[in-house]
Amino acid sequence: VNAAKDKLPVGVVVASAGEFVIMVDPTTGNSRSISSGPVAWLFPAPGGILFAPDLVNGRTTVLDLRTMTPGDPIRGVTMPRFGTLPDRYLVLAKQVLVMSYPERALMNRFEISFDHPWQVAVLAENTVLMVLERLPVAGSEASMTAVNLSEGRLVYRRPLAGDVRHFAPSVDLGVIALAQAEENQVILADPATLSPAAVFSTAGKPVDLVFAEDGSTLVIAVERPDGGGELSIWKIKRDKKGSLQKKKEWTVPLAGAPVRIAGSPDGRHVAAGLESGELQIVELDSQLVVASVNLRAAPRDVVWCDPSIEGPLLPDWSDDDAPTLGIG
Repeated sequence: VNAAKDKLPVGVVVASAGEFVIMVDPTTGNSRSISSGPVAWLFPAPGGILFAPDLVNGRTTVLDLRTMTPGDPIRGVTMPRFGTLPDRYLVLAKQVLVMSYPERALMNRFEISFDHPWQVAVLAENTVLMVLERLPVAGSEASMTAVNLSEGRLVYRRPLAGDVRHFAPSVDLGVIALAQAEENQVILADPATLSPAAVFSTAGKPVDLVFAEDGSTLVIAVERPDGGGELSIWKIKRDKKGSLQKKKEWTVPLAGAPVRIAGSPDGRHVAAGLESGELQIVELDSQLVVASVNLRAAPRDVVWCDPSIEGPLLPDWSDDDAPTLGIG
């Protein structure tokens, strides 16, 4: 019994769909909808908090995922992008701003601008920023940017061909996977240079992808040519020569064409948001759909949050202390 219990999904799945943000318990499929206005991207924060900015009406819904309740909304739009440090986040605009959390004081700024940040990842203990820029329209031009956050320096900004919809980094394999929808393929590239290390075909358009388990299992949401959808699950390993090989693969049929997927915090499950407005929770080990929820509209974003991640400790402001000299 315990073995089965250990496999239950952990955390909370959150989707933005229609005029609502929907919080879903992945073990039961129970959900709670909060009126939010049209929210595009969702921004998880430490301490079980999630920010859901409505760009149309200029306000941000704040959710407490531990109690599944809304907090006080914020006037205006806040889009904090957190890495592993709970006391700071990034804001991407005409500059990259490093802000303290929860006080929102400016800590640093870098003269690197982003016009259309589509997907953002803060990696390697908050030392690397990777940004996929593109417009929402299918087939729009895309580019990938890498920033060294320790030095605040742009490492590269490269155009991407083939309608890249999303990317997924794997520390374990040392690659970044790119979902090339136009070419029906996934490219595994070296994140330092973006040079391809391996290219694998998919059975349709790869619209989103995540690395799961220990970072060697790649899960791809595929929109099939017949309008249906499926998850492709690939076990990827390096052979003795160091080249990447697909060792095993499975296919899980979905109830419709996928729009977004999100991996669970423990890497055992994936949530797939479908065009039909359904959210399906898939267990990767058994390749079974273990829960499904009706979101009533196609999701714009799906995130899987771990509310048990601790928030920041309240800072000990140094100017409260008597001034000292750090000599000797």
